[in-house]
Amino acid sequence: MILSRLSRAIFGARLLLWLGVCMGGTISAAHSERIVADLSERVIKISSNFTGSDIVIFGTIERDRATVSRGEPYDLVVVVRGWDQTLVSRRKARTFGIWINQDRRLYSNAPNFYAMSTTRKLVDIAHPSLLAKLQIGTRYLLLPPTFKPQDRFATYDPFRVAALRQMREKGLYTDDPSSVTFLSKSLFRSTIPIPSNVEVGEYEVTVHLLRGGALLHSSTQKLHVAKTGFEQHAFTLARDHEFFYGLACVLIALFTGWLTGVVFRKN
Repeated sequence: MILSRLSRAIFGARLLLWLGVCMGGTISAAHSERIVADLSERVIKISSNFTGSDIVIFGTIERDRATVSRGEPYDLVVVVRGWDQTLVSRRKARTFGIWINQDRRLYSNAPNFYAMSTTRKLVDIAHPSLLAKLQIGTRYLLLPPTFKPQDRFATYDPFRVAALRQMREKGLYTDDPSSVTFLSKSLFRSTIPIPSNVEVGEYEVTVHLLRGGALLHSSTQKLHVAKTGFEQHAFTLARDHEFFYGLACVLIALFTGWLTGVVFRKN
């Protein structure tokens, strides 16, 4: 008798769990909104005359037929981000009449490249806590893991401000609000410039879909920046065969010096 009651209880619990999963899946599907995006080019080739390039991110917002209609407009944030590196911020002080580096701060979570474009200003898109969590906008870069929006010292730390200003002046950190345009209710496009001093490597292009301050979906694509032609061969030789690359540089320098002496030799 006890075993029979226990079996019925277990069966009932499993049935309730199965119904909960089904209902949860139905609710999730009913509210599904996702981004389908692509790039105009997935590989940027750098040659000797490379002066920069532009990439176009385009796509559409897909909605399930059962998705509940909402009053707030969609917001899109496009972020092109490189890999993290250690960024050094120094502060000079005058010592015995000479300006020297006195203090410094290291930021190990600094991306080597960061470009963002949005549909409108970030303050109108989401709460600062969500922006800081997703690291949307250069204002929310180089922050400690325990950062909170009310922590004004971390935001206005002079070392951090100087580091961000340095990267912005190089054109490696950019914010471009209101640069994502909707071609229709669901089609969108955005153009992000890639400067000439960008490093070779793999970058991530992420499109965030938000509405009413909530993140609905994110889509990430890969962007490759690679050298081409003679520059690619020289880069590969220097990276994989350091000895032969150094030897070739010495031989070229000796030959150039000898040839210069021959050309400008006085009779």
